[in-house]
Amino acid sequence: MRSLPDGSSLYRELVTRAPEPMIITDQRGLIRFENSAASRLTGEAGEDRTGRPIFEFVHEGDHDRLRAAFERAGDLRDPAALVDCRVRHLDGRLIAVEVMVSLAVGGTEDAPHVLLHVHDVSERLSLLARLRQEHKLSSLGHMANGVADDLARVMETIRRQLILVPATEAPPFSLRVIRKAAETGAALAQQLKAFAEMPSAFREQVDVHVLLKDMRSAISGDQWLDVRLDASSALVRTDRESLRQGLSDLVLAFARAMPDGSVVSVTTRNLSTSRQMAWRGRAVPIEYLAVEICNTARGLPLKAPRDLFDPNVPPPVCAGIMLALVSLDDVSSHSGGYVEVSTNATGATIVAVYVPVG
Repeated sequence: MRSLPDGSSLYRELVTRAPEPMIITDQRGLIRFENSAASRLTGEAGEDRTGRPIFEFVHEGDHDRLRAAFERAGDLRDPAALVDCRVRHLDGRLIAVEVMVSLAVGGTEDAPHVLLHVHDVSERLSLLARLRQEHKLSSLGHMANGVADDLARVMETIRRQLILVPATEAPPFSLRVIRKAAETGAALAQQLKAFAEMPSAFREQVDVHVLLKDMRSAISGDQWLDVRLDASSALVRTDRESLRQGLSDLVLAFARAMPDGSVVSVTTRNLSTSRQMAWRGRAVPIEYLAVEICNTARGLPLKAPRDLFDPNVPPPVCAGIMLALVSLDDVSSHSGGYVEVSTNATGATIVAVYVPVG
């Protein structure tokens, strides 16, 4: 561990054990102290970087923003400035991070230090990029579906009108050309329909029971998290990482919103229903896997995910729950499912995520 002048053993121990990178520099940006997580972030674990400028490990395009954050923290204009930047890893890649820059007075009042609390956001940005791509594909699919419906109706109208045209009013050759064009248009409409129903490139077969077990182990919530796997079939086709992240975020957000001693329960069950395929004119049986997350302590007046963006409805939930709901609504809808939010008779909030099995 790097030495820190005038640092108490308790403070040094707390910073050393911090799971996220923490760095202390002087006001010029020279490193005075860093914990092990900070050096691991850049792949230089075990190296003594004391005295080296922090800017050496930051992308050149982000130097000005980081220096401005140092200046704001130094003159107390912004005692806790948050700045986005990229740090260089030893292997040459860039890691996206958020840096909280704040002034930390050292052993004497005239020797202040700057504390940098670094948070790796590269995984979050990667997920957002995938979600944006999913939205683009979804929008393109909706557009193709609408165009296919319109084209199919036009071609069917032309085909029916051709039947009514007497052979004496149009040359046979012209009728054959028009009929062939109508058939080609109808085939194109079918191709567009097939494209609109193509599965997402990011969807894969996921065993949700295995995913929930891994999630329970990762968040270490045995005391307040109750997981019951009652579904007989838990294989779905969806975006594994998006579903895992959405469920984890919602469970943790529920836990933070509740008083101590409360429990979040996660249960699975199967539900058989049918979905009306309007363009085919028939009902198709669908078996869903339902993942229900329940706040067993107190109910929150949640709205459906689509209502959270209504400017006339004030957000009744914390931002963490809202973002998790939107994420789950997005991943379930792309997999052919949906999300329901309700409150039971005891006032507990229940979020049910439905995804087709198979």
